[in-house]
Amino acid sequence: MLNERYGSSRLEELGFGEGPYAPFPKAEDREGWGSISAEKRESWLRQADRYAEYGWPALKVSDYRAYWTSGDLSRLSLAYFERRSVLGILVVAECMEGESKYMDQILNGIFAICEETTWVPPGHRSHWKEFDKQESIPSSTEYGVELSSVETARLLLWTRYLLGSKFDAISPRINERIVRETKERVLTPYLEHDDYWWQGFTPGERINNWNPWCNGPVLAGFLLIEEDPEVRSAGIAKVLRSLDAFIATYPADGCCDEGPSYWIAAAGGLYECLEMLSLASQGRFDIFGEQIIKDIGAYMPKVHIHGDYYVAFADCDAKANPGGGGVYRYGVSAGDESLVRLGASMPPSGDPSTRIWFNLYAYTRDLFVEKERLAQEWKAPYMRDAWFGVTQVMTAREQEGTEQGLYVAAKGGNNGEAHNHNDVGSFLVFADGYPLLVDLGTEEYKAQTFSARRYELWYLQSQYHNLPTVRGVLQHEGGRYKARNAEYSQQGGRSELRMDIADAYPEEAGIAAWERTVRLDRDGVPSVTIGDVFTMKDGAPAEMFHSLITPCEPIIGGEGSGEILLTYAPGKQAVIRYDAEHLRARIEQIDDMESRLRRNWGDRMYRIVLEERQPVAAGERTIAVSLDRG
Repeated sequence: MLNERYGSSRLEELGFGEGPYAPFPKAEDREGWGSISAEKRESWLRQADRYAEYGWPALKVSDYRAYWTSGDLSRLSLAYFERRSVLGILVVAECMEGESKYMDQILNGIFAICEETTWVPPGHRSHWKEFDKQESIPSSTEYGVELSSVETARLLLWTRYLLGSKFDAISPRINERIVRETKERVLTPYLEHDDYWWQGFTPGERINNWNPWCNGPVLAGFLLIEEDPEVRSAGIAKVLRSLDAFIATYPADGCCDEGPSYWIAAAGGLYECLEMLSLASQGRFDIFGEQIIKDIGAYMPKVHIHGDYYVAFADCDAKANPGGGGVYRYGVSAGDESLVRLGASMPPSGDPSTRIWFNLYAYTRDLFVEKERLAQEWKAPYMRDAWFGVTQVMTAREQEGTEQGLYVAAKGGNNGEAHNHNDVGSFLVFADGYPLLVDLGTEEYKAQTFSARRYELWYLQSQYHNLPTVRGVLQHEGGRYKARNAEYSQQGGRSELRMDIADAYPEEAGIAAWERTVRLDRDGVPSVTIGDVFTMKDGAPAEMFHSLITPCEPIIGGEGSGEILLTYAPGKQAVIRYDAEHLRARIEQIDDMESRLRRNWGDRMYRIVLEERQPVAAGERTIAVSLDRG
């Protein structure tokens, strides 16, 4: 799409490199930076002042080696991220303050990062054949274009863009060092390689959010520092071809199968690339009218539940912060009112974290659009229904335009999706914007997360999703383990997804058919109903149980009542009704909550286990959720 329309033969017409590329004011534009609100300015200066004596602690070889010795990624990552985030905070503060108060520390940060032996973390070395996978000592000659190296390049590139004139007034060596390190470590390897898996040039290689995420800083490099027109054109043309591969493999329904928290890097990264190309060509590059680009953006308001809760499956966090500025700008560019409203409804950008990448481009772009965004005073669209037919995800809420009432989401799909959990047929239920039955998500990444032992991690298994377990057998990973005959319907006050999830389980489960229906009924007493109709092969009875995951402490009703109460907010309860004649309820408390799960859910979760009272060869079971509105 992109290369066909704007490829090598037409790049010259777009005028890259001919005029100034200024997506936001440089530091010397005091009028521009003076337009930032006093409150926002004080917030950034206050953060920067914390790091006046920051010591730029070393990245230890022992922490690098921990990936091999213990599987730990966090010890190195925390120091690595902190260095970059502190530099980014100081750069923004210097642009706001304008009096070189933070300049010495900025120079310390730039040279500390440029002196690092490698920008590639140990977990990402495994992506290249030429790297010795068992070598645990970093090398200054191993260059790889991956998430961490490109994010480092992005930070340095936009630092140079913002403060380059000030640097030259001190010494030309500062900008020269940034250019040299960025070219040697990122831009040159990018041009030399067609075999990075994420580029999309290797047949049969699956690509994901890495593609736009990595291409964005690379594109910025060609636009900002490459002075040779031929090299610049070759680099931009290659980026276009790589982005084409990403767009071509993106689900045609616009659904981000990695989930909303990864949409930020996937769709958000794609938008950032397209925005840069548009701005650098003075609007001559314009692809935002293409339907697939619109659909990719439209995903977010369709899966927004309330506040920072989104429909989250697989490794995705339940709480996402896509950034109001990026969502808003995407909506404006694509002409999507729902996306604009979602972005405008988000709160002002808060203090940046020092525990993750610092996207200086995004932070600065957002600063200069925030006043316009917040002036809209819009609330989120709270869309009533959505169906993604390719990825087989449905969402439905009780009332359009409000978080009040019941909300349900369900998925079919397969167990070979990006950041996969074994969760075919799982579902979520929210009440008045609060979680009732949920997908846990994942923990902090470690070596095991991306190894052959990935599915030994308990929170990836089907028994810790809202799914049945049959004969003690769990769903299996892989694309052939999938839902069949998925059918979505929406009629009157009813929205439902019907599918057969038997093939998501391996042969030893002995399931002939398992038709699951997830339905929201709005008429009468609104309810969410999960209906299962199942048959075992050869009529062989099977022991089985049904799992329900909740952050609310469940209270089982009296013997035989078939009710479980969930208090989801002060004075607000939901009721789960089940077939007590056939099912016995018990509650398990989940205390094995590490940092990432705790950030989403708190210190504990609960698994409701509805166990068949005796082995069964066929049956029908219904679980219904309604709100106590008394």
